[in-house]
Amino acid sequence: MPKTSFDILWIILSSGLVFFMQAGFLCLESGLTRTKNSINVAIKNITDFGIATLVFYSIGFGLMFGTTYYGWVGKDMFFPDFSKTSPEISVFFLFQLMFCGTAATIVSGAVAERMKFGAYIIVTTIISSLIYPVFGHWVWGRDLQDWNQFTGWLSHLGFMDFAGSTAVHSVGGWVGLSAMILIGNRTGKYGKDGSVRKITGHNLPLAMLGTLILWFGWIGFNGGSTLAFTSEVPKIIVNTMFAASGGMASSLIYGWIRLKYAEATLPLNGTLAGLVAITAPCNAVNSLESLLIGLVAGILMFEAGIFLDRLKLDDAVGAIPVHLVSGIWGTLAVGFFGDLSILGTGLDRTTQVLVQLLGVVSCAVLSFGVSYPLLFIIHRFYSLRVSPQNEYQGLNYTEHRATTELIDLFLEMEYQKQTGDLSQDLSIEPFTEVGQIAERYNLVLDKIRTNIKEKETLAVELEHNLSLLQSDLSTARKIQSGIISQEDKLTGELEITVRYLPLTEVGGDFFDIMELRPGLTRVFLADATGHGVQAALLTMAIKAIYESLKRGIYSVTEILFHLNNEFLHTFKNLNQFFTCIVVDIDTNLNLIRYSSAGHVPQYLIEGQEVHSLEKTGRIMGVIPNTKYTSNEMEFTQDSKLILFTDGLFEQWNSHKEEFGEERVEEIVGNLKGIPMGEGIDQILKKLDEFLAGSPKQDDISVLGISRKAKK
Repeated sequence: MPKTSFDILWIILSSGLVFFMQAGFLCLESGLTRTKNSINVAIKNITDFGIATLVFYSIGFGLMFGTTYYGWVGKDMFFPDFSKTSPEISVFFLFQLMFCGTAATIVSGAVAERMKFGAYIIVTTIISSLIYPVFGHWVWGRDLQDWNQFTGWLSHLGFMDFAGSTAVHSVGGWVGLSAMILIGNRTGKYGKDGSVRKITGHNLPLAMLGTLILWFGWIGFNGGSTLAFTSEVPKIIVNTMFAASGGMASSLIYGWIRLKYAEATLPLNGTLAGLVAITAPCNAVNSLESLLIGLVAGILMFEAGIFLDRLKLDDAVGAIPVHLVSGIWGTLAVGFFGDLSILGTGLDRTTQVLVQLLGVVSCAVLSFGVSYPLLFIIHRFYSLRVSPQNEYQGLNYTEHRATTELIDLFLEMEYQKQTGDLSQDLSIEPFTEVGQIAERYNLVLDKIRTNIKEKETLAVELEHNLSLLQSDLSTARKIQSGIISQEDKLTGELEITVRYLPLTEVGGDFFDIMELRPGLTRVFLADATGHGVQAALLTMAIKAIYESLKRGIYSVTEILFHLNNEFLHTFKNLNQFFTCIVVDIDTNLNLIRYSSAGHVPQYLIEGQEVHSLEKTGRIMGVIPNTKYTSNEMEFTQDSKLILFTDGLFEQWNSHKEEFGEERVEEIVGNLKGIPMGEGIDQILKKLDEFLAGSPKQDDISVLGISRKAKK
């Protein structure tokens, strides 16, 4: 404890250095967060120290340094009047207050960018009034009338934490971890596939300045913990510098090797990890050991950050790896490296390590075990987390209505985005960078408004032209409907079921049914490539040529031969193709003769068997003078012939599955004994069920042909 006026001066100076660390935390955390949240983080770092001061004075100091209750907690010294005490106690309170404020502010970084400001005040109050004072009593509690008489149960066991690797930093880290788990991650931090999105801070130079301020303030943090200006102070400060440099070097080099590049925040957090780790053993280790402690802390910090991402725990500024993990390591390092004669606990090396481990576990049980249930209960009645909308907008504005020129600009732009109202220019603040951006944005707006007017004029013209086009398509549909009969019909001894389903107003399928002579009917079915107007025009061309040929005395192969040549000659520059099939049905001879120009297989149901009518030549419109062959099949009283275009099976559902030829053939195989019309409707119903609301992609034509039932 301070004995001289110079000792008191040293503690006051050290308190000032530790207080200056609040500025370091402010710069570090606000620099590592996004612009829209930086003011919120800064306000938290100012507010938490004020709250900590009030709470620690009224409750915390008494719990920590009041007369002990069996080594667990102090029971007096609440609202102390320092004007009536010795200056040693006043300056001791001042120094401990700085430590309390540090423990509280650690949580700010861990939960940055998504915790409510009011919720953060609650967390600060819990730390300052309960968790830090109680654990502090276990470790540092003492009789204020007898400075050398420690009262806490951990200190009686020999637990040593010189300046607070556990008592300050791990306490803040455990509470921060519990809050992180409860409120969840920042939106978009982790993808559904487990990927980690790097959320970069808006001002890394400011964060680096904050690190240097903290490094500087740590001189008072560790050096002032002697509570007197003794000969140990220089060694403690030097050890602090070595560990900080070791943590910076190891995290940078190790991270460089792992990541293949020098990540910008590694020197920052590596330095802080080394500082946190050396805080507990700085008085009892030598220079080389201090360097080693810092080197290990830097590596542990890096790996802890990777581990948190694997667990999908979002630590906005790396507070848990820096303060919790490095704090644990530094506390254990007391047992591993501390000079037992300096520690003066009377324990051997193994026992000292076990006692240090007990202190780490005790801190976890108290800090996490108290904060998590308390915050969980509070969270049930008062949400600790901001709404998704507020998180999206940023906590600067939603929590504090604090804006900047840039934020005001973004708000105006967001209003235009949400409402679509581009009629007003953005407000311009002259002679500023933001004003220049707004001015150029307004020039873009002016150009957009001009383009919108031009497009509105074009839209009116397009609407008029579309109306004309719809009228023309309607006329085309009526003409095509007149050409292609869509009703079932009777021809000789044949009953023919017709299902014609064009994709649009007009289709690209064409069929013709004609009785050449009694007992002989010719069916022609063609499928033009594509659909819509282009395909419909192509079918008209096919129809024109076929009409000139169908009444001639041609076999099924000859009519395809001439149709192909005429099409190529008449439309040689059209570069269009189509498939078709011609079927002659002879009810006198009970057979069919067909020729297929690249058309998909058709089906003949004969008793319990299904036969395929395979293609007998290449598609139309490719090579002139193409020869086609024909096939014959029996067509008895019970036979059924099903002809269709490829639109029946080339249909895809939302799962990118094709209806397919196999499914059509399977359905056709189940139509034995079913009337033709009912059977075709079953096929189309199965197709609709398969598509499940997905739109069709091609024209569909189906012809079902069967013999009349004999009376």
